Amino acid sequence: MEKNINKNTKFYMDIGSSTIKLYKYNTELKQIREKSILFKKNYTEEGINKEHLQELIGFIQLIQEEYPLNNENTEIYATGIWRKIPDKQLQEVKNKFQEQNLFFNVITHEQENDYFEKAMHGDYNNKRVMMVNMGGKTTELVIFANNQVEKKVNLDIGVGDINEAFPKINEVSCHIKQEEIIDYILNRIKNVNINYNCEIAIHTGGELRFQKLVKYNLQKNEFFKDGIHKLYVTYEDFDKKNKELLYNTKLEDLYKLLPENPKWMDGAKAGAILGQAIFKKANIKYIIPSDLNLIHGVIKNN
Repeated sequence: MEKNINKNTKFYMDIGSSTIKLYKYNTELKQIREKSILFKKNYTEEGINKEHLQELIGFIQLIQEEYPLNNENTEIYATGIWRKIPDKQLQEVKNKFQEQNLFFNVITHEQENDYFEKAMHGDYNNKRVMMVNMGGKTTELVIFANNQVEKKVNLDIGVGDINEAFPKINEVSCHIKQEEIIDYILNRIKNVNINYNCEIAIHTGGELRFQKLVKYNLQKNEFFKDGIHKLYVTYEDFDKKNKELLYNTKLEDLYKLLPENPKWMDGAKAGAILGQAIFKKANIKYIIPSDLNLIHGVIKNN
């Protein structure tokens, strides 16, 4: 068990369609553990694969050996695929968590959007800014103008969809064209207007960590100073790096960059190109990578 845990420390767990993240919070939020499990893989009408559920419970038991997680100090927010599993399986999952003295809490899409909006709400120097929050099966866009929320758009496509449509996307020898993937995405969202005259997009979902690891051409953010988002990449440089990742970067090399949770990289190329297609359709010129997520919004709400 980790020592020096303050009795006022709160723990938050974000359980999505493919990644579990554990945070602790005193005066600031810090991610302390992470594990990727592709819950949507081999999903059937009976729900999530039993082996994946066993892996989830095993991970919970493991981190409880390190941290004093319980119903009193820990809040869990499950999203994505957890909203669609059958009631019978959901009750089984809740019972398993109850055995670990934890409450498994599934939030609605509307609640997730609300927390995400709170997390991203900041002073953007009166710039029009598009927030892009990608999940496994959905992507949410929030348009800020005059430091107010002007519009919310939900896209019925996520990183998991790209991996399913292009199962060899992580193989550099498969010769998939970047344009082919972008065209597929644009066709999926062809009936949705997302051009809201924004030049700037804030790209969330661990993108800051990822872009630093693979060395996108990041520059100092001079558009606004919110104390959080300090870097950006141009669309042209984003496109150039995405080509390099798709055509020349082996998945094994990406794994080495994130040894604590290498499987997160399974969706990295798909996520980058999904973001690029959205930025292209929305005429975004500058992309600001961000690690903010719904838990930041939960804390603001509390």
